[in-house]
Amino acid sequence: MSDRSVRTRLWAAAAIFAALAADQAVKGLLLSGTVDLNGTILIPGVVNIDFAWNRGVSFSLLWPNSGLGSLLLSVGAACIVAALLVWAFRAHRARVAMAIGLMIGGALGNLVDRYLYGAVFDFLVMRVGGMTLFVCNLADIAITLGTFVLLIDSLLTRSAGPRWSDREPIEIRNDVGKN
Repeated sequence: MSDRSVRTRLWAAAAIFAALAADQAVKGLLLSGTVDLNGTILIPGVVNIDFAWNRGVSFSLLWPNSGLGSLLLSVGAACIVAALLVWAFRAHRARVAMAIGLMIGGALGNLVDRYLYGAVFDFLVMRVGGMTLFVCNLADIAITLGTFVLLIDSLLTRSAGPRWSDREPIEIRNDVGKN
């Protein structure tokens, strides 16, 4: 294994740990009651803190009505995390590995919530004026940030292979099957 691939994997591991640790530390602080921020307006008309429990996935989609539904949701999320781990540790660029690591760390943070509480603890309410857009947590922000970094990377990074315009023209032959 080359030094570059070791460094790339370390970036992925660091991003996983940072996202998971930050998410769980903030949730632990808020849930412990050490600081009472529930109902606090952080930026008027943009962000405030209101505690909510989300049993579904993003935007409360796929809300399970049973223990089996919740288990299936968690198993599906764990499978996605496993696939992302393989991708992160096979990545060739540190930026890609770090982005995927943020996504993994965020997903693990929400999986920990599901395991401990049976639901994900959300607390950041994003608004535009009086209209609520969504409620999220630091894990969701890490997942979103990782996704944006991957998107930007795919737009800015030229593939290693030749572009269509760089390829040699293909010769079309009509003598197939003729002796």
